[in-house]
Amino acid sequence: MSTPSNTAATPASSAKFDQEKLLATVKTSQFAWFVGHLVTLISVFFYVLTYIKFGVGLYKFWFVLALVGVVESFGILVFQSIKKNGFDFGQLIKDDNTFYFLLGSLLLFVRSRVLLTLLPFGLFSFYHVLTYANGYILPIFNLENSAISSKIGSFVANTNNKSIQLAALLEVVTYGYLFLRVIAFRKRSLSPFLIYTVFLKKKFETSVYTRNYFKAAEVQVDNVVNQIGQPQVKKVWIQIKDVFKKIGTVHLVHDPTKDKSI
Repeated sequence: MSTPSNTAATPASSAKFDQEKLLATVKTSQFAWFVGHLVTLISVFFYVLTYIKFGVGLYKFWFVLALVGVVESFGILVFQSIKKNGFDFGQLIKDDNTFYFLLGSLLLFVRSRVLLTLLPFGLFSFYHVLTYANGYILPIFNLENSAISSKIGSFVANTNNKSIQLAALLEVVTYGYLFLRVIAFRKRSLSPFLIYTVFLKKKFETSVYTRNYFKAAEVQVDNVVNQIGQPQVKKVWIQIKDVFKKIGTVHLVHDPTKDKSI
């Protein structure tokens, strides 16, 4: 995920606590972006705790607050893109930040409160909070050369690509769960499923990780259906795959069939 541009504060070293640097930092849009991710991270953490009966009465609050943080942080990136390039719809629709902003906004609107829909956002926020704190918060306290700063930098560098893959996996798993909620006729199940369908259609076109996880999921379901050995079940599964193949012929931003094999 992108980070917003920032010209008012840079991660330079200081001999002691630098109040001026702190004041300059908190006035930037990048700090507001950081706060949005921090709010999302904390809210997702406490929302997860409600599943083990901790603070259950606040589960609605934490779910909504997590998505407010999502909308705020990704909204800043979308705003900066428009400010820099103008309102170019073709460019905006190709930007993952736009889709994450829209996804967060629509999930906030429908409020289906499905934990899995928050987990990819929580993962993104975890890495963004670490990166920003290491680059801009620790230097304010003269800790940019500390052991903790080095460990944070190494951790992010060594696991960032894996986190992107994990986020793609979580999104595909989430979609599968939302589909199961629809066929089980769960309350408020259709809207988030349709929202996620459009979102993952775009991700499928632009992310090789998403495509690979969908292909892996298809193989797994094929194996299960074959093991069941019921012609009617196989017929339904073939019909479902046909629907997805037809959806695949419609391209939102990119035709993945033109990509080189990886």
